[in-house]
Amino acid sequence: MVLSKGVVLLRKVVRAIDLFNLWLGSLVRWFSVLLVLIGVLGVFKRYALRVSTAWEYELIMMSGAAMYVLSWGYVLLKNAHARVDVLYSRFSPRGRSLLDAIFCLVLFFPLIGFMVLTSYDWMVFSISINERSAVTYVYPPLYPLRMVVFFGFLAFFLQGVSFFLKKVHHVLRGEEL
Repeated sequence: MVLSKGVVLLRKVVRAIDLFNLWLGSLVRWFSVLLVLIGVLGVFKRYALRVSTAWEYELIMMSGAAMYVLSWGYVLLKNAHARVDVLYSRFSPRGRSLLDAIFCLVLFFPLIGFMVLTSYDWMVFSISINERSAVTYVYPPLYPLRMVVFFGFLAFFLQGVSFFLKKVHHVLRGEEL
């Protein structure tokens, strides 16, 4: 079967987005190891050495938030998000793809697009004022976390584009992309 140039380009775009989120999800897994190591170090310092552990608390909070937001695109790529299948499971594969495409347009793109723009504004503002966390006396900078949140929403949005393109292609052509 000869593929049109549009389908070939579509496959390249979808593949690039999918590979990026696959790489990012594989990288972010290591944040869980980092969280455990920081937690163990903090407990050891607190109980064995009787030393303050405020920076460990801040680092655990920021690493956990980064792990959470950077994994959303990967979760969508692997179709591992929660879904109520009461009605959805009764549709044919093309019907499910149509529903997915419609809900992407109606819910996903407006909501996540808004979050991308909002997190961008927060990031820019945070950098401009050199924002710092006031949770502990350590006062670490918050703008790196704000940057990660923006980047995570952007990766999630891009994975949504890939998801949408796959579903539309399936609806129109009857085949998976």
